[in-house]
Amino acid sequence: MKKKWLLTGVVGALIAGSLVFTLAPSAQSNEASLSALNSPTWQTNASVQGIAVAAGKAYVGGRFTSVRPPGAAAGTNETAQAYLAAFDAKTGDLVTSFKPVLNGQVYAVAASEDGKRIFIGGDFTTVDGVTRNRIAAFDTATGALVSTWKPSVSYRVKSIAVYGDTVYFGGSFGLVNNVDRPRLAAVKADTGALLSWAPATDGDVYAVNVADDGSKVYAGGQFSTVNGTAQNTATSLDPTTGAVLPFPGASAVPAPTATCTTRVKTIETSGDTVYFGNGGDGTGCFDGTWAVDVKTNELKWKNQCLGATEALKVVNGWLYKGSHAHDCANNGAGGFPQGFDYRYLLVENIADGKLGPWFPNTNAGPPTSVGPLAFATSGDDLWVGGDFTQTNGVGQQGLTRFTNATPGAAPAKPAKLTPYSVEPGVVQINFPTVVDNDDSTLTYRLLKGFSNTTIATWTVKSTPWDKPWIHYTDTDVTPGESTNYRVEVTDGNTTVRGNYSDAITVASTKSTAYDKIVNSDGPQAYWRLGEAAGTTTSVDSSGQSNNGAFTGVTLGSAGAITGNTSMTISTTTGRMAGEKGYSFPQQFTVEAWVKQSGTGRGGRIIGFGNNKTGSSTNGGDRQLFMRSTGAIVFGINDGSQRTLTSATGKNDGKWHHVVGTYDNGAMKLYVDGALSGSASIGQASLYYGWWKVGYDNNSGWSGGAATQTGMGIDEAAVYPYALSAARIQAHYAARS
Repeated sequence: MKKKWLLTGVVGALIAGSLVFTLAPSAQSNEASLSALNSPTWQTNASVQGIAVAAGKAYVGGRFTSVRPPGAAAGTNETAQAYLAAFDAKTGDLVTSFKPVLNGQVYAVAASEDGKRIFIGGDFTTVDGVTRNRIAAFDTATGALVSTWKPSVSYRVKSIAVYGDTVYFGGSFGLVNNVDRPRLAAVKADTGALLSWAPATDGDVYAVNVADDGSKVYAGGQFSTVNGTAQNTATSLDPTTGAVLPFPGASAVPAPTATCTTRVKTIETSGDTVYFGNGGDGTGCFDGTWAVDVKTNELKWKNQCLGATEALKVVNGWLYKGSHAHDCANNGAGGFPQGFDYRYLLVENIADGKLGPWFPNTNAGPPTSVGPLAFATSGDDLWVGGDFTQTNGVGQQGLTRFTNATPGAAPAKPAKLTPYSVEPGVVQINFPTVVDNDDSTLTYRLLKGFSNTTIATWTVKSTPWDKPWIHYTDTDVTPGESTNYRVEVTDGNTTVRGNYSDAITVASTKSTAYDKIVNSDGPQAYWRLGEAAGTTTSVDSSGQSNNGAFTGVTLGSAGAITGNTSMTISTTTGRMAGEKGYSFPQQFTVEAWVKQSGTGRGGRIIGFGNNKTGSSTNGGDRQLFMRSTGAIVFGINDGSQRTLTSATGKNDGKWHHVVGTYDNGAMKLYVDGALSGSASIGQASLYYGWWKVGYDNNSGWSGGAATQTGMGIDEAAVYPYALSAARIQAHYAARS
């Protein structure tokens, strides 16, 4: 018999009640090059600001004064180790034989190309009891300070890059060996002798790096000129003469204004490309990443996520990013909006800068409160240092690392299914996809009965901010039959099964129960609004736990559906607001029954907004409202206010069924089961928001400010896909 499925949004150990199967694939299955599970590593008691991996060790510098084992709480099992430490690159254990003594913090750590030396820069003036003014070198074989390498720098060294026999460095200094070197300098890697390379900047340098082929040195920071030439926080320099080179790609950095100043914070070179990360001051100021072709210095791409970028590192073909990103909607398709969450760790595609499939996270801690500050790699791992105190929700302060060890993160456990059968010989199943922190594309199988027979398979992309739903109609059933279902999901390494659904008896006759018909179509939220007078919470009947709060409404009036009461707007701002937020839905249905009486009366019925409890500042969106003429309007903001409008006269004191659907540009309005209008528009606005029933700010929408009091609203529902005309007609016809 025929089986149907619809996917929205998509062109043996027992763990927490989930059956988990680990396979043994021949190759790493993580879509990005690293697992999202952090590997055990010692911690620090304060920020890490610089890291380099050399000779089998990770050398870590910062403002910390002690270190402790993984899992140890702050203040316990501490080992005194101030400002600089080394850890085994494979195990993450402290290298106890390396115990330098510094009198000030370290900002920069870099290794020679042969791994025989590490170079450190910062605020210190002594190392192991001898003078080392803000820069020093250590022998990685012995751990000893290199006694013959001792340039003297007048103030802070913030960044170091080594190429061949040259050590380039930048910071806040003015002198090196008492010779003018305004914030950039170079010395010999073997002897420390000062070189003639002397570009001069008019502001601090935060980052220095050298192209892999040695053809250019790149620097970034808080400057506006280099060698007297206008250079807006980024410059490309001749590696021998220090001359400023043509740099058209630097146009990616916007010029400073009274409300926005952005500067380069980090530079990563890899192959034929150099990558830059910016941090800005001012609302909406450029905080993102950009890539430049080394040969031409032309811009390749620009990613405009907001939240300062502090660290970048290419590992096995992916660009890993440390930042406090909070708005990546401007990244285009696949980004997340303001209000979703802070993502301190991300990965970008090196070809275009789009976000990739890697979703671990840290937090941010004092004193800088920005999260990750430094990255390093030995080639198949990522060492992360910063001011964070947690990694993946567990205590891990200052330092963490990620490897490519299989099997990586497991998919989350699928939800327990709630199948519905409202028509003879038909079972409908709807469920949300899940997230795997290092695989965005997962395979789902729908299993039937206790035999776990696979009846459908899907391959679906999901992210923490965009989890599409899957819909399936099983017609290979017999009226009166009792069966159950469950879902399993796999990333290719690990398979996780959800719980069995409760048994479902296949319908023998067509159901007339309105709520069952609605729920059979998989609403993301369903507020029946039938609570008793005096109730403050509206229960979400969809099973998705998006309960809402009533404000300024009267409950208990006769509803549109027999046996259920309704909500009446009793104040000018009366509403019911759902508690769960969602990321810029590009496929959805909004549905409600509405009753309004009187000339000049109308009001907002249901819609989306960027304020959870108060009035949205974006003027309303994804909404149904009634004009004072009694016309029903479906409105979506795609950069302009796009509307579909029904015939007038729906404020006639009768219940009317109103539905708006949107599917990636196709919007439709239905009134009383019939199509009232359709249009093709652009992408709906990208922001994080909440669904509300009743009042919200309708600023600027024609007819959106109609007097709302006295409006009755009932059976409000939101779906994560566009309902078909047939299903909408079925809902309308189910009223009794």
